Amino acid sequence: MTEGADAAFRRFVAAERAGLLAEALRLTGDPDRAEDAVQRALARTRRHWGRRGTDPATTAADALHAAASPRGDGQVLESLDDRPRPAPVPPARWRLDADAAATDALGRARRQRRVRTAGTAAAATVTVAAAALVVPQLTTEPPAPPDAQQQAADVPVLTEPTRGSLAGDAAFVEAARRADWGPLTPPPVEDRRVVLATDTPDGRVVLLAGTVDEDVRGVWLTGPVGAPPEQLTRHVPQDLGPFRPASLLVGGPGPATLVVLTAPGDRVEVSPRLQVGPRGTVGRRYEPVPADDGLAVTGVPTTTGGAGTSVRVLRDGQPVYRAGVPGTALPADVPPLEPLRPATAAPADRLVTEALTDISVPLGAEPAELQPQLLWSGGLPMPEVPGSVAVVVGRSPGGGLVVTTRAGQLGSTGAGRTVSCGVHTPPGTTDVAGLVVARICDLSSPETEPSDAGRWLVVTAPAPATAAAVLDERGGVLATVPLPDGGGVALLPAGAREVRTLDAAGRALAEVPISAVATEPFGDYGSGEVG
Repeated sequence: MTEGADAAFRRFVAAERAGLLAEALRLTGDPDRAEDAVQRALARTRRHWGRRGTDPATTAADALHAAASPRGDGQVLESLDDRPRPAPVPPARWRLDADAAATDALGRARRQRRVRTAGTAAAATVTVAAAALVVPQLTTEPPAPPDAQQQAADVPVLTEPTRGSLAGDAAFVEAARRADWGPLTPPPVEDRRVVLATDTPDGRVVLLAGTVDEDVRGVWLTGPVGAPPEQLTRHVPQDLGPFRPASLLVGGPGPATLVVLTAPGDRVEVSPRLQVGPRGTVGRRYEPVPADDGLAVTGVPTTTGGAGTSVRVLRDGQPVYRAGVPGTALPADVPPLEPLRPATAAPADRLVTEALTDISVPLGAEPAELQPQLLWSGGLPMPEVPGSVAVVVGRSPGGGLVVTTRAGQLGSTGAGRTVSCGVHTPPGTTDVAGLVVARICDLSSPETEPSDAGRWLVVTAPAPATAAAVLDERGGVLATVPLPDGGGVALLPAGAREVRTLDAAGRALAEVPISAVATEPFGDYGSGEVG
C-alpha cells in the first residue's frame, strides 16, 4: 500500500463516509451495526484500491450492502409490512470521526492483506485480526480462507468446446470461426475460439474470442434464427476477459432474452430491476436461473431506454461477479413537465430526458410510469456556454420517491455535456412540495481534475425559504446562497458539509447534509468481479 494511495483513500473516506453511514443506518436500523458495516466496507474498498476497472464508490456500495445484510449476501429487501416505521435516528456522535475511520480501515486492510498473503489457517487469522484492532469496540470482518477468492475468480470462461444449441452443427461452427471481426483485428483463424453458438427466442447468438498481443478480445454475432455467420451483426464487447462472465441482451424493448456465459458449474442469478420500497429502502432481489454447462438463457423485461437487469454469478457458493448487462437504448418518450417551484430558466429537454432515463431504466419502467415532476430548474452562470440544472422527482413502482439532479452545459441545439449530480430516495409518504435538496454538480473541464471552478452547489427548498447558509463540519457559515425562486446555485465553498435554509427574517427552517458527488450511475448493478 503506497503513501499516495493511502492519502487518496483518506480523501475518499472524508468525502463519502457520511453518505455511507446514512445508507448503512437505513439498512440496519442500528447505529453500532451501521458503523461497523461501513468500516468493513471501507477496508474492502482500500484492498481493491487502484485495481483496473474498479471504482471505489461502487466497491464501497457493494461491500456495504453485503456487510449490512443479515445474510451477508447484499440483498436488501422490503418487508411485506408496509406500515410506516420511524426512521432510525443517527447518534449524536459516531464512535469514530472521518480521520479515525480511515486509519481503522487502513489497518484492517493491511492486516487482511498480510493474513491472506501469509496463508495462515482461518482460526489463527481470526485471532490475529481480533488482537490487532485499532478500535476494539468495532468487530472485524471475518477473513476468507487464504486465496480462496482469487482461486475462485481465476476459472477460464472463454473456452471451447462450443456451447449452445448449435454446438453440434460443425459446418456452422467452422463458418463462425472464419467470420469477419469488422474493425477489430482478430487472431489467426486457428487460434480463434467459438465459445458460444445458440438460438434463443429473440434470435441467433454467437461469441467468438481469442488473444492478440496478449490482449483478450472477442466479438458477438447476432441476428435472426437460421442466418449464416456472414449475415449476423457484429457487437464488440467492452469488458471481455478470460475469467470474466460475459452477458448480452437480445430483443426488446419489452420482453427480451438475456444470455449469460460463465464457467461450467457456476450458479447464475438475475435481478430484473432495482427496487425502491415505500420507505425509501433500495436493493435488489436475485433469483437463480437454469444454467447448462455455464450457459444461461432466460427472459427479462427491458425498457425503451435500456435494461435494469443485473447478473450475479456464484462459484462454490461464493459471489465472484455482479454487473449490469449492455443493451440497446432508444430515445425515451418524456412528457412535458411544469416546475413545482418558480423557475427563471426552463431546463433543456435533453437534461430532463436524461435525468428521467437515468432513474427509470434501473427501475424497469418507462419515464411516464414514474409520474415525474420537475421540482426546480435554474441556470449555472458559467463562462462561454451557460449551464443549467434540473431537479426531477419520480415515484418508483415500489412506492418510494426517487429524486435526481442533473446539470449540463448545452448550446442552443442541445449539444454539449451533462452530468448526474446524484439520486436519493425519500420515503413515499414524503411531501414532494416540502423537499429540500442540496447537491454538488461537478462540471469541471473534462481535461482537468475536479476543481473549485467547476463544482457547483445546487440548493432548492420550499417557501418561505429565501436563502441557504452553507455550513462547515463545525456549523460555521461559509457562504449564503440566495433562493429567489425556490432554488439557487453557487460555486461550492471548500469544507461545505450542510445547508441551513432561512426565511426572509433570517430564521432557520431546516438543515440538510450536502450529498456527496455522484461517482456511479443509479442502479446498484455491480461493478464486475467481486472479492
